[in-house]
Amino acid sequence: MSNSKFKLTGENTNLARVAQLILGPCTNVLRVVLRKEISPSNLETKVRAYIAKTKKPLINQHQETLIYSKDYLKFDVTLLYFLLRNMCSIQPHSNKWGNNPHPGDRSVSGNIERIRLIRNEYGHNSERSISDIDFKIKYQDIKGIVRELENYLGSSTKYQDEVKELKTCTMDPTQSEKNIKELLDLHEKIKDISGDVEEMKKIALPWNLKVIYKKDVLKWKEDDSFFVETHNFQAMIDKVRQQPFVTFVGVPGSGKTATARHIAILLQEKDGYEILPTKDINNTEMYCDPRNPQVFVIDDVLGVFGFDMKELEKLTMYQERLNEPTM
Repeated sequence: MSNSKFKLTGENTNLARVAQLILGPCTNVLRVVLRKEISPSNLETKVRAYIAKTKKPLINQHQETLIYSKDYLKFDVTLLYFLLRNMCSIQPHSNKWGNNPHPGDRSVSGNIERIRLIRNEYGHNSERSISDIDFKIKYQDIKGIVRELENYLGSSTKYQDEVKELKTCTMDPTQSEKNIKELLDLHEKIKDISGDVEEMKKIALPWNLKVIYKKDVLKWKEDDSFFVETHNFQAMIDKVRQQPFVTFVGVPGSGKTATARHIAILLQEKDGYEILPTKDINNTEMYCDPRNPQVFVIDDVLGVFGFDMKELEKLTMYQERLNEPTM
């Protein structure tokens, strides 16, 4: 639609009002619910812990960037629903998350689900108009949802008042066109997210290497039972947490390998890191997973008994990746 051709008629005005209801008060009330459940300062920690635990890339790169910006005003319904469902302590409705709630179920999760379903209903629909009868039904649904969510939040009626105003207020053609386009663009956004998820699956660590690495780490854990942390160990692990990469240097038998493995095991057990005991520096690029925290452990990266210039040259090739890792 171009601005020069777009005209507001009765039925596409109805669609414009629904679009504004969804993108305005419905989205805004979900933002307030999220803020009630999780403060912006704690959101990134919760999301990182969830991703590390589930090992599933359930958000795309754009959504991840929005989350780490901590600006709730930029979160759309799709992202808000994901966070409210997975990061919060809100109990699922009687039919469980992801399903149509029972009509009599007026729980917080039930109303969150209803907003998602209304948003998706128009995101999958190419129609650019809504009949007067359908608009009245949809308006009453949205009005009830917003009222019940605001009752959960407190005594404010801010978003209910916005809903009432949008029922009859004059609609600006330019803004209405923009809102309708954003509403109807949902299907494309969903395809983009699906594509990102499939792409992430392609670059995941191959299953055969997962088996090999898991066996290696199990052996490490057996040997680690004999490891004794010395007085300077805390300084070493602090350095590992602060820097994108750390090199342990010492004579053979000084404990470099045992220390590196012990630190990796602690990162796995306490912070949910995935351990990759690779033998080749280029695997840091090949098997990097930007959705999950990882620790690559590479023995003898610059030589065994002496300095190997060829290994240094190889390391230099990946200097940028090491200095500015994706995670």
